[in-house]
Amino acid sequence: MRYSAIRTVFILLLVCGVIGGWTVYSEVHRASTSDEALTFTIENGQGVREIGSSLFDSGVIRSELVFRRYVSKKGIDKQIQAGTYTVEPPVTLARVVAAMNQPTFEEFSFTVIPGWSMADVANRFEKDDIASAKQIAALVGEAATEGGAGKPSLKLPSLKILQDKPKNISLEGYIRPDTFRFFADASAEDILIKLLTERDKEFTDKMYKDIKLAGRSVHEVMTIASVVEREVRGAKDKAIVADIFWKRVDNGWGLQADSTVHFLTGGTGSVFTSAADRNIDSPWNTYKYAGLPPGPISNPSIESIMAAIYPEKNGYWYFLTTLDTGEVKYGSTLDQHNANVAKYLR
Repeated sequence: MRYSAIRTVFILLLVCGVIGGWTVYSEVHRASTSDEALTFTIENGQGVREIGSSLFDSGVIRSELVFRRYVSKKGIDKQIQAGTYTVEPPVTLARVVAAMNQPTFEEFSFTVIPGWSMADVANRFEKDDIASAKQIAALVGEAATEGGAGKPSLKLPSLKILQDKPKNISLEGYIRPDTFRFFADASAEDILIKLLTERDKEFTDKMYKDIKLAGRSVHEVMTIASVVEREVRGAKDKAIVADIFWKRVDNGWGLQADSTVHFLTGGTGSVFTSAADRNIDSPWNTYKYAGLPPGPISNPSIESIMAAIYPEKNGYWYFLTTLDTGEVKYGSTLDQHNANVAKYLR
């Protein structure tokens, strides 16, 4: 009789075990009725219990307990990352947990065009609903200002490219024009630091060495490059114009670049300016003040930077860009330049 009772209990336990095992297996591997892909998000700081509860409430899983035990058995309960996850059908608890090892983060592109000013960049931030133009201006520093007003509020990383940038000058010129990918939760600060870091990567040890050998500073090079970027196109013309600008600086001349005045007035479109614009009293007005403006006026391409570091020596002192074709016309004397102005700009 005792043997019969033990046998009965054993059979009952075995049946319960089989049923329990089948139930767990079914919960783990049984697919949902939906034939569509499933996407779910795990937030920062969520533990396994919170994740299980959220998935259960969303109808992704049928048992929080089975989910927690299965995740623990797989040894990933301490490794789950925040992110967005996608599970292709058939959707099962096992496939949901497996997907947690492969988060898919939402991303977006952010583009800066060569020659854009920081005002242009700020407008792009605002257009993309990342931050207001005013917020960006505060982070990078106000343009065309003197004193503390131009100082960036962004906590700057330690980058060689920034080593001799005056503290009271904005970050104009120091971000890299290009297209970059960012995670959806990237802040304006994250994006700006990335753009600064990528600019820093463009410079090689040889470039720094050659800048020093030429008796220039990185800030001076970035300033010349930014003006060249706004004045002419093409590597050849940029290298020639860079040499013209350096000669003017070294001889105490004004650059007389419309682009600097255009920057000063916050103009858009064409860099050509009026007589009234060119009469504004500001160190950014290179018609009134000799030498370089206080800082860059745009974010130049690497092509323009290379032109500023390695200008093409020539006998010209003047140039202009034609209105119709954008062709550059050079003059060795003021008379030659005035003749070009009369022929191509009037």
